[in-house]
Formats: sequence, structure tokens, C-alpha cells
Amino acid sequence: MSALPYPPPPEPGWCVDDQPDDQPAVRYPMADGDIDDWDGTVLAHDFMHRQQSRSYELHNTMTGQDIVITAGVLLGRKPSQVPEGAHAIKVEDPTRTVSRNHVAFSLDKDGVLWAEDYGSLNGTFVIRDGAESQISPHTPTKVEAPATIRVGDQFFTLKQR
Repeated sequence: MSALPYPPPPEPGWCVDDQPDDQPAVRYPMADGDIDDWDGTVLAHDFMHRQQSRSYELHNTMTGQDIVITAGVLLGRKPSQVPEGAHAIKVEDPTRTVSRNHVAFSLDKDGVLWAEDYGSLNGTFVIRDGAESQISPHTPTKVEAPATIRVGDQFFTLKQR
């Protein structure tokens, strides 16, 4: 039986986290333009420039609430099941038709906006060109601006910033 064509596993100590506590951590030099973040991870300059600068805004004329979407957000009456990397935003809801965890919005690597209804009682709807369509629960759905987003009975105007 021949050996697999893969290299052997790395020896203990090759990773900074494997270093004994009494030895200083090994630091690797950074290239010009790299950014050293808080936990020592080096973010390459090219990676930072690939980040999308696209953002969206939701505006509710009834309550005056503005929500800016630049990353993942979970909207709800009292959000509690926030996906990793997302922010929770409490929706002002005087009529109490918004679920605790109602709808999540996220941007993909190309800056496209996606919405996912979290199984809300009163649903999430997209209104474009006079036609209203419901976002199926637990199914990420591409959303294009401009549009109106209905969360329960709260209406938000969606526009790209």
C-alpha cells in the first residue's frame, strides 16, 4: 500500500497558539498596507479594498425610524436570536404586529441585499411597482431597491445609499 500524496501534519509548536506560556509569541512581519487588528490577525490591504461600500436605508414615515444596513441586521420587536456578525435593531412598533425576531437583512460579497423572514407571525413583504410579494419564512430572498418593505404592519421605504 502506497503512502498518501499529502504532506505530514505540522509539528507541535508551529502555530502561535501552540507556544508554551513561558515563551514569547512569534510575530510575522506585515507587508506594506496590511492592517493588524485587535487579536493579531493580519488583514491584507487587498482584502480591505474588496469590501463592499454599498449600504441601504430603511425609513418608516409613521414612526420616523431610520435603519441603515451596512452589514447583517436582525429586525424585531425585541431581537434575541441574532446571527453571528449581525446587529440587533429594535423596530418601533406601536401596533405590536412585529415579531420578537422578525426579519434579517444581509449583504453578500457583491453588495446585494438579502432578506430572510424568521418565521414571523405577520410576515415580511416586498412591494415593488405596485405588486406585493411575501418573503417565504427561513428562505433568503434577494431584495432590490427602491422598494417598500412591510414588516408586520410597519412600512419601510428601502433605498440604496
